[in-house]
Amino acid sequence: MSRTSRRLGALLAGALCVAPLALQAQAVPAPSGTIYMGTYANKILVIDEATLTVRDSIPMSIGIPGDLTLSTNRAHFYVGNPRSDWVEIVDIASRKTTGKFTLNTPNTTVQIDGMNVDPKERFAILLVKTFTKLSDRYEISKPMLLRYDLAKRAVTDTIAWPNNEERDFAQILFSPSGDLMYFFTSEDVLVYDAATLKQVDKWDLSQSFYEEGMGRINAGFFQDLYDEPGFYTGLFRTSDPVNHRLLMGVARVDLVNRSVDFYTLGPSVGTSFRLTPDRKKAYGIHSEVGNYQFWTFDLENRRVVGKTEFQGRSRMGLTVSSNGAYLYVHVAGNTIDVYDAATFKKLRTASFDADMTSMVLIPTKAPGASR
Repeated sequence: MSRTSRRLGALLAGALCVAPLALQAQAVPAPSGTIYMGTYANKILVIDEATLTVRDSIPMSIGIPGDLTLSTNRAHFYVGNPRSDWVEIVDIASRKTTGKFTLNTPNTTVQIDGMNVDPKERFAILLVKTFTKLSDRYEISKPMLLRYDLAKRAVTDTIAWPNNEERDFAQILFSPSGDLMYFFTSEDVLVYDAATLKQVDKWDLSQSFYEEGMGRINAGFFQDLYDEPGFYTGLFRTSDPVNHRLLMGVARVDLVNRSVDFYTLGPSVGTSFRLTPDRKKAYGIHSEVGNYQFWTFDLENRRVVGKTEFQGRSRMGLTVSSNGAYLYVHVAGNTIDVYDAATFKKLRTASFDADMTSMVLIPTKAPGASR
């Protein structure tokens, strides 16, 4: 069979599989990712993105799967339970669990409030609190940072808080190679050697993230599966010191080169932010009772290009399809609403047999492959 024939055959086979969504947007490739949905039925559903049908399910031994933390190589999920005291590890390829761990002891519950997994999956950094049962009360510890060895299944280190400042939330990002950890504080970024846990440098973020005449800029840097490794794109908020107006903008952080490209958009509005696969646009949802809007961000021309009202619901998550043509509205309930990303018309609602806790779409293409 010639290469052309094989390619034509593959295209026809793909078209048959993805007909429900492909018919809505024939000018773009069909979506080809896989959706993983945590449910209250103590399992993760494996859903074909093209047809939104369930292909398989992964039972959980820890009960209801909460957050699904994806490893850097996209090979494993680290799944927490609602009590945040157990973590189960799922091998995505085989759709089987490979183990679980907890730090609980007979009289002490250890609540894992945050977890960052090393890109090489050697260890995880855990933010925890302990709840120890005494004869007349529970004793609650201060927040602690621990390094947990994933091979030994044991805590190997307690990490001192930067500047001795304890906190209930800690943002730690790893370099793509896993050699460095970046610890974001209220003032700057402390750079740690991931092997020794010693501070080796400091990034004065205020100098990189500064605009003349503006006040301090605050932003969180969260990984979008469509972003390139080491890059973090999202919204930030700031206020001008003269009129004290709260403004928002878009920032793209290059963690390895310690640089920030950012620009303001206008008055701050509460909205989410999700990149498209080509990173030329982003979409968000503004949600308040009786006022639900899709926002469209043109990242190439650095502006908001549209706000479209729609019939929303009380709690919503937003995911952009792997081909960029659809918007999936989910969370709270057992449905995924599919909207056309160009017209914002609702195309269909897919229903499942259990309410969801979380949802992750893993696109077929690796980050950067779409450009």
